[in-house]
Amino acid sequence: MLRLPDRYAIRAQAFLLFFSLSSSAAAASIALSIADIAAPDFSARGIALSLPQDGSAELRIDQLQVQGRELRKARLHCARFELSTAGMSCSGGSLDKLPGIALEFGYRFGGAWQFSAQLRKAPAKALAVFMPADMPQFTQGSLHGALHAGGDAAGTNSFDADLRLADVGFGDTTGLHAAEKLRGTAKLAATRKAGVWNWQGDIDWQSGDLFWQPLYLTGAVERKLSMAGSYDGARLAVERGEAALAQIGRVQFAAQWDLRQSRLDHATVHGDDLALERLFADYAKPFFDGGALAEAMLSGHADVDWRYRDGATQSLRLALREVGVADAQQRFALRGLNTAFDWRPNAAQHADIVFAGGEMFGVPFGAAQWRMQMQGMQFGVAHAALPLLDGKLELNDFRLRREGDDWRWQFGAALSGISMERFSQSVGWPQMLGTLAGRIPRVSYDGAAISAEGALLFNLFDGTVVASRLKLADPFGRAPRLYGNLNMRELDLDLLTRTFSFGSMQGRIDVDVNDLELQNWQPARFDARIASSDGDYPKKISQKAVQNISALGGAGAAAAIQRSYLRFFENFGYDRIGWRCKLRNGVCAMGGVDNGSGGAYAIVKGGGIPAITVMGYNRAVSWNELVSRLKRVTQGNMQAVVK
Repeated sequence: MLRLPDRYAIRAQAFLLFFSLSSSAAAASIALSIADIAAPDFSARGIALSLPQDGSAELRIDQLQVQGRELRKARLHCARFELSTAGMSCSGGSLDKLPGIALEFGYRFGGAWQFSAQLRKAPAKALAVFMPADMPQFTQGSLHGALHAGGDAAGTNSFDADLRLADVGFGDTTGLHAAEKLRGTAKLAATRKAGVWNWQGDIDWQSGDLFWQPLYLTGAVERKLSMAGSYDGARLAVERGEAALAQIGRVQFAAQWDLRQSRLDHATVHGDDLALERLFADYAKPFFDGGALAEAMLSGHADVDWRYRDGATQSLRLALREVGVADAQQRFALRGLNTAFDWRPNAAQHADIVFAGGEMFGVPFGAAQWRMQMQGMQFGVAHAALPLLDGKLELNDFRLRREGDDWRWQFGAALSGISMERFSQSVGWPQMLGTLAGRIPRVSYDGAAISAEGALLFNLFDGTVVASRLKLADPFGRAPRLYGNLNMRELDLDLLTRTFSFGSMQGRIDVDVNDLELQNWQPARFDARIASSDGDYPKKISQKAVQNISALGGAGAAAAIQRSYLRFFENFGYDRIGWRCKLRNGVCAMGGVDNGSGGAYAIVKGGGIPAITVMGYNRAVSWNELVSRLKRVTQGNMQAVVK
């Protein structure tokens, strides 16, 4: 067994061994059996050499292993083979296992060697033998171009590749790295000196699709990449790099990796007038694991200069011009954002943020300009006003900070002068009258949930609505959860029923919705109560309202009329209204005025002349069924009939 240090030197020195065994050059042909050859990345067994008189040579190898991959019964043919006292060479070489490749190699007995290959429609899949088994493997397409390598007894000291890819595909067993129909060119030139490789390369990707978890890039746009750097076995450095990305712009970069520690030592990235739409969609969004930004779209342009060292950002200069952000679920949007800042970890800075407007959950807001203070990973705005419909939202002492992997923020807020009529129209609700106002001493986000201290006050339907103990969990996720209480007092039934086309009712009611939980904005749990407000006021109910309330009571609900001739009246008197729903696991446990257990319960208790009582008979009703009934009665799909 012959063992040599470098795979290229091994091949060359093996041929030297072949010819050192020959003692008759005048024979018609020479046939030799060669000892096995082995090295860490290369081995050959069962070698036989045949030298016809026509100057050619043929080498037969029973078992050839390269990079852990194996070829059996391989045959290498050299159209011209030369041997002299100085060395040997093979030209017009071909390996039957690798069609489409013309090989040439030479070796000087002093140890210097060189190898080259011309690829003409060489099947990419056949070249998998030269790739480590743990790397993605070629599956389709062909390669054109040239490869060249040279070295000496100490190993390889130069390598050049100039290739053109035609519909090339590759994949790995994990399914995390794959490509298909890649077209483009790739060039690499590398030389080694004193144990350090200096290299430069260019890639021009013209078409095809690439998936490299989590990135998915389509070749519908051209991408060019140029890099130069060094490699010494412990560190890989990109000393100079530029990416030219169609529909985005040009990005210059440099970086160095500590391969032994799997660590990025330092990096710089610079780009001017970058188009954010494609940059964010292709290269940033895939790294967001769910959340609102994973479904957002960006527009506008940016200048960026980023410097990183010792595990942290050292500086970030960013300028945004006419930037827009829009959520695909229409939860939020921001338009015309302009700002510029130069952030450094230990320097106090400020930035002016200007935007033209936007929407939040369907509610539009207007233009504003805020001044932001920056100190390390802490950001603050002392006071900010945001025009909201015909009113405004004021933020006080806004503070944003980074803790570990999470962002946390807090602020105080005051809301004033917002018309409920315009607000309800914006969010797609039935038209409501009144105003929306309130003050919240503190709103905070702890990395997982938004919580509000204090209460938000609504003035609508000539009454008051107070929202308290509000908490929004996973606010930027796919299924946010809202918790809180709603307490409504002295709502005008006439305004309320006219708004929802429920039939005419006169009076006032109090509503409490406690222990409320919405999952993805749908009710999952609450304890709700509707009751007549205290006080002396007219109490009337129309036939249509009676029928609709009866329908909500479930199958079998009916109006208990005191006298049969009262069916001829359009309106009736009542003493009290009461309804309760305890929602758990999709079922509403219902009650009425007295909330008694079992049997029927009164939703409207009669009083006055003429009087009417409306009873409910179903104690447990599916929430979805109840919502369907409510939709039908408010859309006028039920006729008001009293018997």
